[in-house]
Amino acid sequence: MTRNYKKLIVCFLAICLPAFTLIAPDWLKLNGINPCWPVIWLLPFSLKNGPLKASIAGILLGILMDSFTIGDVSYIPSFFFLSLFWGRYGRQNQNIEFFFSIGLLAVLGTAFVGLSIWIQKIILYTSLRNYWFNSWSISVLMSEMIITGLVAPLCSSWLLLTYKNNK
Repeated sequence: MTRNYKKLIVCFLAICLPAFTLIAPDWLKLNGINPCWPVIWLLPFSLKNGPLKASIAGILLGILMDSFTIGDVSYIPSFFFLSLFWGRYGRQNQNIEFFFSIGLLAVLGTAFVGLSIWIQKIILYTSLRNYWFNSWSISVLMSEMIITGLVAPLCSSWLLLTYKNNK
């Protein structure tokens, strides 16, 4: 029963992820920017399940998030590399229970995702090549990193404890 319960939680949260992305409450936003919910979900999943399952989940999560965006940039490469890194890190360090280390990993993951999207936009759109240092993108990236760093220790720690309790 516990294996089915764990699979049910993971599937439910993966299905609810787009809803979290679209209908985040206003009190949870910083300068109108939501936390990076895919990073918050992918971090504990990758830490617990290892690089193989995490990389598959990262690719599927990237496809899911790309279905909500319009444009040529993709989340797939950044989620794939993050899931590989976090999966290996979780295999090496079995005791990842510190509240702040999960927040730091989420902030670094959000920075990696944001920089990946920003670099893809610079490469694809010629109008941004002349102005590669855009103040709006730095502001959006910093706001997303801060709000994710504040929300991730609560949500990701709870998810990680849920995964550990339901082996």
